[in-house]
Amino acid sequence: MQRKIVSLASINIDEVYHVPHIVKPGETLSSMHRQQNAGGKGANASVAAARAGGNVSIVGKIGKDGLWVRDLLASSGANTDQITVLDDTATGHAIIQVDKNGENSIVLFPGANYQINEEDARKAFAQYGTGDWLLLTNETTGVDEAIRQARSCGMQILWNPAPMPANMISANRPVDLVDILVVNETELLHLAQQLDDIDLYEGNDERYAKIAQQIMGLFGTRAIIVTLGSEGSVGLVRRASTNPHEVHVGSQAKDCNKDEVVVIRMECAPIKKEQIKDTTAAGDTWVGYFAAELARLQNGSPESVGSLASVTPAMVEHAMALATYASGITVTRSGAFPSIPVRHEVEAFFKRKELL
Repeated sequence: MQRKIVSLASINIDEVYHVPHIVKPGETLSSMHRQQNAGGKGANASVAAARAGGNVSIVGKIGKDGLWVRDLLASSGANTDQITVLDDTATGHAIIQVDKNGENSIVLFPGANYQINEEDARKAFAQYGTGDWLLLTNETTGVDEAIRQARSCGMQILWNPAPMPANMISANRPVDLVDILVVNETELLHLAQQLDDIDLYEGNDERYAKIAQQIMGLFGTRAIIVTLGSEGSVGLVRRASTNPHEVHVGSQAKDCNKDEVVVIRMECAPIKKEQIKDTTAAGDTWVGYFAAELARLQNGSPESVGSLASVTPAMVEHAMALATYASGITVTRSGAFPSIPVRHEVEAFFKRKELL
């Protein structure tokens, strides 16, 4: 049985302005080109997961101005039956500056994304159950209730807590209920700085892995992935003692003791600097492909039976690799949805190790 992915998704209309450099305080800058695209971190990740072959359903809210975005989500292969259209609220909007090097700066107006409530979360998970995945970010309301409800249904939870709030810990966000955290290095440090007795390992080459391992110990997280931009990514995953059938996919996740935290390092995809156009959806593409590939690997895993849904180092490594190559293609294209590749493109790039 294929594991379902339900995405509590932010859905935005992106206004993208191409500029010589990111505007400075007090500066007025003329844009060289303007685009209007569909976007939102949750929507982008949902499209990526669907294009990776995942069985994806989206829970979200839009205004009437966003009907065309819903249509694009549906055309990407995601189920949009649980996207509610509001009469009196606009769809979320994002103002995005993209400079000549492909770097970006984003201002968000949440709009309908902030109308998701606890009742929406309860209704959303009625048709999902043990072993299915909840995929979510921090761009909507209702996140905490969704996590709690998903856990009560026996679902697995992958949280990309971006943007990272300053009160992640003091507000008692349910980090301890999450199976997999995916953060970038800045978000990891922001989370660590909110915790007592966390060593930040200043100046240590292994600092991100060491910080992530401390956080895993505090919250019991099954895996933490830290994306590092052009430096690739590092993943930490527990090798539980209940995985007798583990089969290694690659070279990194091997020769480890039971119950050990395995560290997996992944270089970025072989993209040339001159090929980079827009990094806006790179992280979201990574998250969506990672989630879909992990779900696919669990479908065929002999240790993932019934209520047992194993997450092994080998699964995580393989999913990280595919996600890395998918996001590599994304940065060579403009826009959010338009930049996200379909699976056969990623597999071809992964096989060739060169983007033509």
